[in-house]
Amino acid sequence: MGIEDVEIDFLILADQAEVLNGKLYMMGGAWDRRMIRDIKVPVGISMVIGVLVPWTLTNQQHSLQIKLVDGDGNTIGQQAAASIAVGRPIGATAGQSFRAMAVINGSWTLPGYGAYSAIVTVSDRTEKRVVFYAVEPTGEPGG
Repeated sequence: MGIEDVEIDFLILADQAEVLNGKLYMMGGAWDRRMIRDIKVPVGISMVIGVLVPWTLTNQQHSLQIKLVDGDGNTIGQQAAASIAVGRPIGATAGQSFRAMAVINGSWTLPGYGAYSAIVTVSDRTEKRVVFYAVEPTGEPGG
């Protein structure tokens, strides 16, 4: 990671999310375990990514790759890719960073109950990982 690199500010898992006009709208966010009654049914997951782009890296394309992996590191489904470019708005302070956000809404069929990770990489340099657990409901309150 260089002195001036795009930084992954956050990676959040949610039930549903979207970014409109630079604002994040999220429902059922920031969970780390998901109760799944029937593991054979695809699970909807929104992956919310926030990156900070430094002044010197504005007006350039930065690639995002995001994937879901199981506990053994095997990729579930297909890896998603996107790119971001952040400009310098009028009135920006020289040297400041700028936040850009992206949402990947998808549906995945998980191979079983257990640990999974959502992993985002920016420009093949910076990586962030969020672990979550797919759990079977127990029938008890909260489970």
